[in-house]
Amino acid sequence: MRWATRSTWIRIAVLFGIYLLVPAAWFSLSRVSDSMEIVKSLVFLILLAILPVLAMAFGAWDGVKEGLSLLWLLAPFVCFLAPMYLFLNDSALIYGVGYSLLGFGAHGLGALAFRKRARGQ
Repeated sequence: MRWATRSTWIRIAVLFGIYLLVPAAWFSLSRVSDSMEIVKSLVFLILLAILPVLAMAFGAWDGVKEGLSLLWLLAPFVCFLAPMYLFLNDSALIYGVGYSLLGFGAHGLGALAFRKRARGQ
């Protein structure tokens, strides 16, 4: 088990950037859109599909490349805090917890692949 490598921090920084960009794009669209139905549909798509998939993808990627790190238990949650307060509200906090659980679960599966690959060499 490791704390973090430089590439882990880079992956977390990229995740944070994407976590900011996706809600920012939605927020911009919501300002110019006349249809509230589309705006509401997009926010649920972002919260329930896009952001969790990103957390799992980046967590698994880091697990496969670097092995297990407890940092991924908190990284998706911390990355979600800024966009949550900027574009959403406190009621979305539970989603950040879910993203961390999903991200860490995917990271753990990726770390298993890393472990098998390291033993095979």
